[in-house]
Amino acid sequence: MEEQNPSTSNSSDKPLKDLIPDGQGNHKPGKFQAFAAIFNGLGIGAFLGLLLGLSVSPVVSGVIGTISSLLAILVGLNEKFLDPIKSLRIGSFGLFSVVGILLGLYIRANNPFAPSLADKMTAYTEIGYTEEEARQFVTGFIQADSTIAKREANVLYTTEFKIEACDFLVYANSETPPEEIHNTFLSAGGIWEELAINFKNDLAEPLSIETLLILRDSFCGDNLNATSSIIVGQEITQLNQKSSLKEMILAFEKSKAPWPEVINGLKNQFTPDEVEMILHSLIKIFNHE
Repeated sequence: MEEQNPSTSNSSDKPLKDLIPDGQGNHKPGKFQAFAAIFNGLGIGAFLGLLLGLSVSPVVSGVIGTISSLLAILVGLNEKFLDPIKSLRIGSFGLFSVVGILLGLYIRANNPFAPSLADKMTAYTEIGYTEEEARQFVTGFIQADSTIAKREANVLYTTEFKIEACDFLVYANSETPPEEIHNTFLSAGGIWEELAINFKNDLAEPLSIETLLILRDSFCGDNLNATSSIIVGQEITQLNQKSSLKEMILAFEKSKAPWPEVINGLKNQFTPDEVEMILHSLIKIFNHE
């Protein structure tokens, strides 16, 4: 008959709580330990909650699923393996994740750090615009709301597009048949294709073709082989189909190059009514309408 190993026998007969190393069994947490656990959960929970609330990326759904799985594993453990300190940490993490998400959603929806309409009015008048011109800029950006005039979301009102294929478009001119010019811009792709399609739908053929050539000259300049970017600032992106010709011209002239040059080219070539139609068509592209 084989003798039992005393150490093996004693270990197997011991209760589970006796196998837990010192410091991991049942004990009452001190005040500092409890505070540290809550602070730990608060910091991580608020951090993740704010990120989730402020983000509009589809990746967020994956993050939420991962966090939910981790919490389910932690909270679902047998109570024998949960000491009071860990319970405080997990509970505070979940609570402040919710608080952080709600706070992030509030910041994203209201953008409290953006300047108010009154601040913008003052800024326009301080740089030389008359009160009437400043009011036109500001009131053109207000969205209908029965209770408040919403603040602007500064990040959402700027766009950028690349200018390419200028060397491909250089051979198109006023003597080229209109249909051939249109097909050339379609073949160039990118912003040129979008402009060609939109202008054909909104403008008469002669007006559409001449506008494409003016934009080609303004965007490309003399550097036909280089790739550049055009910034569409918030002065332009905040315009809409109800904006007047004066409001649109002021916004384009105030913007960075090449927009003032574009406006000058349009005003020299077309009547005010035609310029208004062209600018409304451009705004539709910038606002993705």
